Amino acid sequence: MEKKDLTIGQLFLMGGALFSMHFGASSMIWPMTWGKESGSSVFPAFLGAYITGVFFPLLGYIALSRGKGTFYSISTRVSKKFANIFCSITIIVLGPLFLIPRMSAAAWEAFLQISNFRPSNILPALIFSIIYYIIVYWFVSNPENTVDKLSKILLPILLITVIGVFIKGFISPIDSWRPKVYDSPAFVYGFLQGYATMELPCALIFGVIIINNLKLKGVKEQNRDKYLLLIGLIGTGILTITHLGHMLLGSFTGDLFNELKYSALYAQVVMELWGPFGGMIFSIGLLFAALSAATGISAATSEFIVEISKEKINYKKAVTLTLLISAIVGSAGLGTIIKITEPILKAVYPPAIVLTLYYGLIPDLINKKRGLISMKYSAIAAFIWGSFECLLSYLHMFGQRPITLEKLYNVFPLSQYGLGWVSVAILASVVGFVKNSED
Repeated sequence: MEKKDLTIGQLFLMGGALFSMHFGASSMIWPMTWGKESGSSVFPAFLGAYITGVFFPLLGYIALSRGKGTFYSISTRVSKKFANIFCSITIIVLGPLFLIPRMSAAAWEAFLQISNFRPSNILPALIFSIIYYIIVYWFVSNPENTVDKLSKILLPILLITVIGVFIKGFISPIDSWRPKVYDSPAFVYGFLQGYATMELPCALIFGVIIINNLKLKGVKEQNRDKYLLLIGLIGTGILTITHLGHMLLGSFTGDLFNELKYSALYAQVVMELWGPFGGMIFSIGLLFAALSAATGISAATSEFIVEISKEKINYKKAVTLTLLISAIVGSAGLGTIIKITEPILKAVYPPAIVLTLYYGLIPDLINKKRGLISMKYSAIAAFIWGSFECLLSYLHMFGQRPITLEKLYNVFPLSQYGLGWVSVAILASVVGFVKNSED
């Protein structure tokens, strides 16, 4: 039975669950390093990182809200074939081939730090992996309860961990600011670092979890888009606070820990603040952050399998398949898998941004034929360019230097920053807009 409204408490819990999924992917570990490297330029760096690492994901939720659908359904408006290829690659690579096994490995490392256990063979890691995936299955096996479990179990632990680190770090800074260590403008540095987090594709993928949870809670169809936007605002709002806080903490490290980055830097900072107990705080936070991200992407991947199979594969079978593939990939050697799959992300990120900008910035796009055709041209061009960049990465991986292809790549503006697709997408957008007129 449908009901009209969610309570403020329900909205904040769902927004918190959304935050926890993003926070566990990369947003817990990376910002402290950005802050350390930015030093006294931390605020312009934060602004750049905010645009690509937080505002873009928010725009992703706006796009889903205005597009009135899931990541897959809004992609079908480019073409069904495009949606099948693009969404499948994006979700499978980000899910069972990349993020889920990576989170399993991160959780294992966190467990080793907490327990101070040093295994002599692979058996303990295998047992841990089995237990880990059973726990993830428990979180995602019932789609009606996934968001509630995230918000009521994992979210409080993450928030307590972060708040504890922030309070101690701001009351007793470790050191003072120093000048930034890079040559580029701080804003540009932050923009590119936020871009590298891939939070936008995650937002587009996570959206289906919220949409389906709203359905299961009995929210009327005409209210779901509004609530998705509000939940996205809450989730990215919390993410903004944690990004700024972690960047400030990193900037306060001065000339200390110059050789450390990412999780090693975070762990050292927390231990400096809290002593040996800080290592426990960090490891517990990392363990539950990894579990949050794995839960979110596993649920989203499973929802996609159900959607693209037109419910021929039910949700629980999809969950089992997703986690089984993730476990196999993880056991095959995570470092190798990440090295192989990372270039593919270069192919799917540009069209994800194009879709988001069109749906997010053009009101009522779904009823504007000319806008949809322009989007189609731009998204396909961005996908082709991204695939070209992916090909170059693989050639370089195998020691090949295709001079002609590299010259072509470098012709386009911003290609040195991995943003060559921007000019290609804009050109295709203009061609599509000019070539087609309203009926």
